[in-house]
Amino acid sequence: MGRTALTGPATEYIAGELRAQQARRGWTLDDIVKRTGIKRSTVDRALRGESAIAVEVIIPLCQGMGLDVARLISEAASLR
Repeated sequence: MGRTALTGPATEYIAGELRAQQARRGWTLDDIVKRTGIKRSTVDRALRGESAIAVEVIIPLCQGMGLDVARLISEAASLR
């Protein structure tokens, strides 16, 4: 089974929400890495919205950062 990713405005929206949560919590990139177990480079790319964010990355990021993954994806999907 291939990886599923959101792109374009959805990626930008998710990246913005992740950055906003990071700022609200005052977390560093390394704090997020520790909380999620995701590689630093992957977290960095997700926060910058540089490329499509795979569902396999969105879920642990949201869980580790205290965001509702279903709400976030639903909101992002409505931007298409």
